[in-house]
Formats: sequence, structure tokens, C-alpha cells
Amino acid sequence: MIILGITDGDDSGAVLFKDGKILAAVNEERLTRMKLVVGFPYRAIEEVIRISGIGREEIDHVAVGALVEKFNPRPLPNNGWFSSKDKASKRYQMAMASSFAAVLGRSSKSRNAYRKLKSFLSRERQSGVRRIISEELGIGASVKFYPHHLCHALSSYGGSGFDDALLITLDGGGDGSCSNVIKVIDGEIELLNDLDSYHSIGNYYAYVTHISGFKAAIHEGKITGLAAYGKPVYADMFKKLIGYKDGQITNIGNVYYHSAIRKIRCMLPPDYKMEDLAASIQEVLEEVCVDYCEYWVNKAGIKNVGLAGGVFSNVKLNQRIAEIPGVEQVYVFPHMGDGGLAAGAVFAAAMTFAPEDYRHGFPGMEDAYLGPQYADTEIESALIKESLEYEKHEYVEGEIARLLADGHVVARFDGRMEYGPRALGNRSILFQTTDPAVNDWLNQRLNRTEFMPFAPLVLHEDADDCFIGINGSAHAAEFMTITFDCTKWMESNCPAVVHVDGTARPQLMDEDTNPSMYRIITEYKQMTGLPCVVNTSFNMHEEPIVCTPEDAIRAFRLGHLDYLAIGSYIAKSPEPVDREIVPSTGAGSDGLARS
Repeated sequence: MIILGITDGDDSGAVLFKDGKILAAVNEERLTRMKLVVGFPYRAIEEVIRISGIGREEIDHVAVGALVEKFNPRPLPNNGWFSSKDKASKRYQMAMASSFAAVLGRSSKSRNAYRKLKSFLSRERQSGVRRIISEELGIGASVKFYPHHLCHALSSYGGSGFDDALLITLDGGGDGSCSNVIKVIDGEIELLNDLDSYHSIGNYYAYVTHISGFKAAIHEGKITGLAAYGKPVYADMFKKLIGYKDGQITNIGNVYYHSAIRKIRCMLPPDYKMEDLAASIQEVLEEVCVDYCEYWVNKAGIKNVGLAGGVFSNVKLNQRIAEIPGVEQVYVFPHMGDGGLAAGAVFAAAMTFAPEDYRHGFPGMEDAYLGPQYADTEIESALIKESLEYEKHEYVEGEIARLLADGHVVARFDGRMEYGPRALGNRSILFQTTDPAVNDWLNQRLNRTEFMPFAPLVLHEDADDCFIGINGSAHAAEFMTITFDCTKWMESNCPAVVHVDGTARPQLMDEDTNPSMYRIITEYKQMTGLPCVVNTSFNMHEEPIVCTPEDAIRAFRLGHLDYLAIGSYIAKSPEPVDREIVPSTGAGSDGLARS
């Protein structure tokens, strides 16, 4: 069975699935170069068909994530929430929900009326999507739309490789819900809880993002990082607005969108600190969501937990859920936000049309390298076209390791592009982990305003020396979706990737998953004694991760990086390095720190 999955809302994209596995997955942002682009994913569909080598006539079904969505037949920039650049209809919808928040909170009838209005405003979408697929793209397969949170849940189920599982979703909202709790046993799907989007704790996190001067529904990761620098002095304030009781999260404040922002601002003192505000909402998020998840884990009696939805992009929260007693394994779908709905839709379609084939689950995702790749001939043509001097290396991994050991920043472009918001070694910027100041000067070069430290890319076999309590979260850590407490050795030897609270968000790497990157880290370890390097995404601020060789060369130049290792070629920056180069220091073969 061959299924094309698409999502046409925020961070639109496409997935191509065959016989239990995803063959290709790309989001439209990587091709249009507009971050988290909204609208029908024409180019992503064409790309996954090209990558997989599947003919349009071979596609059996088209699965679309979400029942209700605004119809945007052409890609549009994603401005986040509360933007003055939004269409009038979106601003009107938010203003109306804000004005009638108290009524919506007290009455399910009022909430249903609001849902019907949203459905009316998007009434042309399903017929429009079907028309584009059949008439413009020439795909004659049947088209079926699947509920937003079912797609989130089944993305984590299909990606995990679990047989029986408890699936928990949490986000700002979709199709009227902000959370589903679903139990899957022997391929049978049972909905245990459906939480109305009015009660979204993800929305409250977005309100804080907006109040802090960032883009709500886009920049929540900045709040997560900033929280470690503050104190949760306003936690009690948030507990008067959003809370947990008897397996449910509740919008106690009866506020929504603009009315919630006004309420929070009125409750804050005029001299509040942004980092304390961030720490407060992070603490409440962790407390409420852990209580919620623990309740349903205990009620379901299932030890394998799959997580998806935008709230679970919060890696600190994911660590807390993994620590819940009774949880043995946690898996977070690598594309946990709405950009991953297409993947969930194909798993939903597979279970709908071939239930017996997937009664014991799916093979699971071994890696997220599901995008396009480029041959050395294509790469060399781009280097020549862009007038960038380069050298070809027979063993490029050894040269990259030497450059890293010598203290240089190396941008790596190789193999298939990653699916999801994390760069996992193929579209990454690499550096040594020994310079704690790198978070400041490298982010400045890349024009980023990030508070989280860079993530460590670590050899699987060295994980226990670096982190505490990996246990059943090792698979999640392969996709950089969870934090762990660091060992004292890690804190001492790799300070560039340890946050102020003593945690880190690693990517665990093995030889089978990414042989080239494995060789780089292995060579680097032999030179320095250190089993990990800094891994941050290869992109400029507010731009998607690079996709093509041309994207990589442009970002390399704009970021003033030292070296570009692209395929088998290495190019040196034509500009002089504006910092002192310090070779890596680490632990020798005897485990003792050396310089």
C-alpha cells in the first residue's frame, strides 16, 4: 500500500509511505525558504514523489491531516499568533474568541457554536484540496481527512515501533481539541480522553511567549531556554489561571487569546523580569502536564508512552514525563508539531485500510533522514557557480575531525536532509564542546537570540558516561527530543552543551544510523578524548534549515563560519576569523582531563 500524506496548515508538508515505512518526508518551508510556511504543499508533494521514485498512478490513498483548517491554496508566511500582518478573518476569529471567552468556558454549546463558525470559515478547504490533488497534481487516489489529534497520536505510534502504547497529545489546539489520550492494544484504537482546546496549557505558554516580545506559536523554545535563568516567582499567579484536577487540565481563568494576555499583564507587577515569567510558566507547565500524564498512565496501565503535539517540543517537560513512575519507555515523534501531521495521517490511513497488517504496530522510524540528498557532482557545480574555493578529500570525515579538534567551526552538509525541526548531523553546524562562551558568539554570528545551549551530538556507547537516567528514553534521544541530567564528568569536560540547570539535550548517534557522522565523532574522540561535539542547526535566524547546496553556501557566508564541509569537499571561509582559535581540551585515555 502506498499512501501520500499531507498537511496544509502551519508548517505544511508531505510524506510518502509504503508498506509500513515512510520513504520520504519534506516540509514546504525547506523548499520555499519561508519558515513554517502555511498553505498547500505543492513543492513538498512533488519532492517526496521524486525522492521515493513512486509514480503518481501508484498512489493508493491520499491522507490529509486535520478536518478543519483555513484553505490557503498558495504558500503564505507564518507570522505566528497576534500578528498585525494576519488576514482580517483570522484577526476577527481571535478577537471574537477573546471577547466571549467567559461564555465559551462555561458553556459547551457556546464552544460548539464557535467550532461551527470556524468550520464555516474553512468550508471550501476539503473540496479545494481534493481539486488540487486530482486536477492540478494528477493524482487519482481517494482523499480522506483525519482528525488533528488522531494524526498527532498516530505519528508517535507509527514512529515508535511500539506494539501496545498509550499515546498522549498536547498542543495549542486543532479540530477543537488541545489533547487526546489514546490507548492502542492489538491495533485497536480507544480514545480515553478528549480535552477541549479552550483548556489548552500550550496556549498559556504561547501567551507568555508573546508578552516576552517573541512570536507566539513559533518562539516557545526561547521561553524554555530562558526559564533556567529565572525563578518561578509568578507560578502561583499562573495556577489561578490554568490547573489540573481529576485527569483534566482546566482553564480556571476563563480567558482566551487577547483576554488572557490582558489578564496576565494586569496580574504581573510593573517591574517583572522576563526570565522569572518564563521560569514560572515552565514550572506550571511541568507540574500540570506531569500530573495529567501520570493520571492517564496509571489509568491505562500501559508502560510505553508516545508523545506528540507542539507542547512536547518542550524537551524539559519530556524529561519529567519519562521520570513518571510506571513509565518504561517514552518516544517523542521527531516532528512533534503540526508539521508532523502528514506522517500521522499516513499511519491513520494504513490502520484504516489495512488494519490486519498493522495489528502489532509499525516497524518504527530508525532515523529522520527522509529528505533530499545531493551527489558530489551537484555539490561541486554549486561551489563553482558560487565562486567558492574548495578541496576534495578522500577521507573527509578525518579532516573534519581535525578541524574540530583544532577549534574551528565546521558547517556540515551531507546525505539526506532531516525531517522535523532538529538538525541531526546532515544539516548541522559543529564545534567543540569545551568553550562555554560559544553560545554567545556563535549565536551572534548567526543572528540568533537563543537562550538554550547548543546540543551535544554523542556516541551511543558513551551516553552513560555523559548523562543520567537514559534508560527507556534512548530512542527519543536519537532525535534530540528530550533532556537528561548530566554527569559531573560531562559538566566538567563539555561545558558548552550543559545548561545552567545541569541538563543537556543530546542526539545519540550510532554507526548504522549515520556512518559518516559516526566516523567524524570517533576520529574526534581519538584526537581529544571527548565523545561529543556541539550540534546546532545549519541556518540563519528566522530561516529554515538549509536544504540545497546553494542554501548551504549562502548560510555559510552569511554566518561567517570557518569551514564548510559539503559532501566530500571542504571550503574555507575567505574572511579572517575574528576570534582566538583554541584547540579542544578533554579527557585522555585514562579518563583524566588534559589540555
